[in-house]
Amino acid sequence: MPGPDKTLPRDEAEAIVARVFETAGASEQSAASTARALVAAEIDGQKGHGFSRVASYAAQLRSGKIAGTHVPTTEIRGARIDIDAGCGLAFPAIDLALDALPALARGNGVAMAAIRRSHHCGQLGAHVEKLAEAGCIALMVANTPKAMAPWGGNAALFGTNPIAFAAPRDGHPPLVIDLSLSKVARGKIMAAAKAGEAIPAGWALDADGNPTTDPAAALNGTMVPAGDAKGAVLALVVEILAATLTGANRSDEATSFSMPRVPPPVSAR
Repeated sequence: MPGPDKTLPRDEAEAIVARVFETAGASEQSAASTARALVAAEIDGQKGHGFSRVASYAAQLRSGKIAGTHVPTTEIRGARIDIDAGCGLAFPAIDLALDALPALARGNGVAMAAIRRSHHCGQLGAHVEKLAEAGCIALMVANTPKAMAPWGGNAALFGTNPIAFAAPRDGHPPLVIDLSLSKVARGKIMAAAKAGEAIPAGWALDADGNPTTDPAAALNGTMVPAGDAKGAVLALVVEILAATLTGANRSDEATSFSMPRVPPPVSAR
């Protein structure tokens, strides 16, 4: 990747990232879709969902943890579209949902997409923003591998389980709200660990349940929920919507989104 003092045009950055993924075993379509999402996150300042993910995605493609050539399949049931990502990269499946949902919502008044057997879905705000640009009010939730304990607990059970919302505005860009249910997204701690930087106090606990500013200790410990007990119960709500409703793995069943030599984060349900 280019150094910190080098600026690339967006399309050139996307082409470089896509080549990395194709070389690692992704199809041209999956590589291009994923590159667009990661470059967009980097541009938006969401570095935990941007270039910092390239090496781990590529390693997981090479190991076979991510099925890089899988083509997602869809089944429409009334106002609902079910998408099976087939243990492949998440972004081709998300693209299918974003393409189908506006017309489905116009025809039914409301629409939903349920994606299962997926991988890391990146910056949720960017996905709902596209739906708002198409004239829809959009809500998206996703569960992630366990990283957060129930309030008062000392072992991780829930993921950081992000929620994103977007609504169109007449004559203005959409309103977009994107937050994780931990005090910060885990990707920010991963980015700090890669950079060798400390994290602010109050973000995470170490494996013994003590507050820490060491990102490595935080990654081996648990995240602090946003809003304390309220954030923890909202994480449970996301588990039910993102896993139980769709037939996907719960956070406590999922494997890491970054380690290449473990099974996919989803089951073969």
